[in-house]
Amino acid sequence: MGKLQHFVSRSYLRPWATDEKIHCLQDGRFFKPNIRNVGAENYFYRLRELSPEDVVFLREALINDSPAGLKASHEELINAFTLPYRLKSELKELGIENTEAMAVIDRMIIQLNEDFHTNIEQDFQPYLAAMISGSLEFLADAKETATFYRGLSVQYARTNHIKQSRLIMNPERLALYQRVANPLVHILSINVGLSLYAERSRHTVMLVDNFTAVPFVTGDQPVINIATGPRDTDTPARFELYYPVSPTRAMLLLEPSSEFLPSASSVSETFVHLYNLRMAAHSYRQVFSNSLQPLESIRDNLTAYLSCFPAKD
Repeated sequence: MGKLQHFVSRSYLRPWATDEKIHCLQDGRFFKPNIRNVGAENYFYRLRELSPEDVVFLREALINDSPAGLKASHEELINAFTLPYRLKSELKELGIENTEAMAVIDRMIIQLNEDFHTNIEQDFQPYLAAMISGSLEFLADAKETATFYRGLSVQYARTNHIKQSRLIMNPERLALYQRVANPLVHILSINVGLSLYAERSRHTVMLVDNFTAVPFVTGDQPVINIATGPRDTDTPARFELYYPVSPTRAMLLLEPSSEFLPSASSVSETFVHLYNLRMAAHSYRQVFSNSLQPLESIRDNLTAYLSCFPAKD
């Protein structure tokens, strides 16, 4: 059990890596770290103790308005995520807080949520591999499609909400968010995934090929909503998703008559530059590439790109 926990899987980053090393842009500086050391934070998935008021907040903010068929599973999730701290409290009350029992509970607090995410990522792996190879055949199967949308939604929500919350929340509200973030991300992801699945006949899901000299980059927020600006903090009215799966291929999920629909499945260098800037602008902290040059271009042009999206009051 390690303290460094990944919110971008190494298997996802490998198409951009050489000998497990990847080019990285962070805070205007370039690095070439091993992929095991990026897209990660110490104890990122560690469970926080939830107060009764925190649970009420989750119910009122999310669960009450969730689809009826999901409410029970959301409650089960909260029960699972609060169980370790309840056990800890019960052991203390019984006066049997022995070292071995507490060590088991502490492992649950650190590892339980990471195991949830690992299972979701493993379920998503066949779809990622299929997209890298140029296939979307799995979308012909309803069960596979539902699992695909769930995994896609988790990758969208995992760091996006953390970034947004730090932009707009006062210290008290941010402290609340940090306590409830782990169950909140799962509840939102399940709800969004179901919504995308239910409306799948409206969406165009397509793969685009990049045969240009400029590779697609990716980031530590690998699924982005291109229908919103990088500084938007309101709940998005539309979900139009961009997800690079390798330096030469990316997925688009678009609404009918979308302004983002490319004219052909093989995209231009201008398209690649624009979407690389979009990826960087929406990133949590890090942008990744299989070569240095695209990251240099991003560093040189990102400020000008962001100036097109003034911060909201």
